[in-house]
Amino acid sequence: MDKNNKSKNKFVAFMAKVRDMFCKVMFPEDIKCIFCGTDIADFENKPYCDDCEKELSFNNGNKCLICSEPIDNEAKVCDRCQKNKRNFKKAFCPFVYDGVVRNSILAYKDSNRRYLAKSFAKFIAKELTDAKVAIDVITFVPLTDKKKKQRSFNQAELLAKELGKVLAVPVEDMFVKNKDSKTQKFSSYKERQQNMIGTYSVKNRKFKKKENVLIVDDIITTCATVDYCAGLINKKVANVYVCAIARNKLKSK
Repeated sequence: MDKNNKSKNKFVAFMAKVRDMFCKVMFPEDIKCIFCGTDIADFENKPYCDDCEKELSFNNGNKCLICSEPIDNEAKVCDRCQKNKRNFKKAFCPFVYDGVVRNSILAYKDSNRRYLAKSFAKFIAKELTDAKVAIDVITFVPLTDKKKKQRSFNQAELLAKELGKVLAVPVEDMFVKNKDSKTQKFSSYKERQQNMIGTYSVKNRKFKKKENVLIVDDIITTCATVDYCAGLINKKVANVYVCAIARNKLKSK
């Protein structure tokens, strides 16, 4: 490596430290509401303020027993899970993707507020613990190298690592994203599923038939991404579970 490259790498490393220090000063951990940034007294037990608590969209109402999508009627399984067999056994999503939760997740992944991953992970861990689900290994939905470089980190990977700390479960990088899929915002349910084909692949790894694997993402909308990744490994392991910070409620069609 020549001197110019060494100098460049040192500069990049230095700027990364400066950025992290800035974030800690501007967005200190363990004292501010994870949704609005207001100072709070008891962060460890309740990492959000009283005002945000009134607006929080916890995913604790009637929801699909498989994909965790909120359901407006008394059904136990949503229409999509009744019509389409999932490659995962169950999804865990403590919040509905709406309001202050949506704003906080966007700030986490688009405004580099990485410290939020620790609190988000605790909410997911509680769901898993309450459900008495035993996880042997945690993995995450990957980004392409280009996208990861643009964002500077993979939000699902960081969330998985924090979740691994809480649950004392190892985290492994199992998947590769081969290409950036086109924006799915205006795609139909069927189009989202089709767009997944060839987008991800599984790394060369020795899987164990008795292990339970948890795949982590930040948001679950139609389950297209997590379901596709689960399908790459579900025949190699005992069970595949998926999780995210929040579940998007789909419009009825």
